[in-house]
Amino acid sequence: MPNIWRIAAKLGPAVLIVARQLAPQIQKILKDNPDAFSDLLKRFKLVQDSKKKEKAPKGLENRVTILREQVVYLYASANTSEVAKQAIVWRNELDAIERALPVIGAMKHSSQVAQRRKFSRRLDELSQQILAASLTDEVEDAIVLDDTEDNENFEDPQEP
Repeated sequence: MPNIWRIAAKLGPAVLIVARQLAPQIQKILKDNPDAFSDLLKRFKLVQDSKKKEKAPKGLENRVTILREQVVYLYASANTSEVAKQAIVWRNELDAIERALPVIGAMKHSSQVAQRRKFSRRLDELSQQILAASLTDEVEDAIVLDDTEDNENFEDPQEP
């Protein structure tokens, strides 16, 4: 299994900060279930790989698509209305970037390069925010599941 700390560090400071803040919970979850974050790590790897391929002709478009998938996943699994609302904001911003990308082709080369860099930096920021929220959500889900299992195994000493 890939190292969650190494991947968090590669994804950027926002993800690493959240991973460090949640370190005790993450370590407990991984101790109880080493594969607990395997799906999340696969999604993180997709985002990481899309960044590496962004210079390809459709690189930015692919990156937006992958980030949108992360936002949809986060929205569907959101534990709070705030997370769901933020996912909608991110989705709208990704949609706006996607609509603007075809216009880049009509610009002068120097303007294209500058605009692609600008979008790339913004996608970096969004990636970190989205993935940090995903990590937090995943840890919260695992804690809730663990608490539920503990309550199911609890025997009330006063019951006959």
